Amino acid sequence: MRIEAVARRRRPVSVTSLIDVIFLLLLFFMLSSTFTRFSEVEITGGRAGADAAGPAPDVIIRLAGEDWLINGAGFAATDATAELTRLETAGARTAVILVRGEITSQDLVSAIEAIRRDTALSLSVAR
Repeated sequence: MRIEAVARRRRPVSVTSLIDVIFLLLLFFMLSSTFTRFSEVEITGGRAGADAAGPAPDVIIRLAGEDWLINGAGFAATDATAELTRLETAGARTAVILVRGEITSQDLVSAIEAIRRDTALSLSVAR
């Protein structure tokens, strides 16, 4: 007696699960990547000790809330860099930022970035 084996039909490969995996990988990489640009902010701190008194800064910037006080005069944050540019062209080379009140670290970094972007002043941060 001869028994014939049943011919197996080839089934097509299902790509549905492959598409799911590709979609999950795409979603993972989109969510894990960042689109913000990181930059380095250089901050010079003051020296500690009795010999800390050095030359007086040319410009004193006080950050307090939304406004900036530059050498005692109040400016909005948008107008402050224009004043700093004016002082720089008048001969100012150094500036000290005093942080007061409820200023966040992001406000300080934003101020430093704005000053660095528009001027070439040497900045120091003081408490």
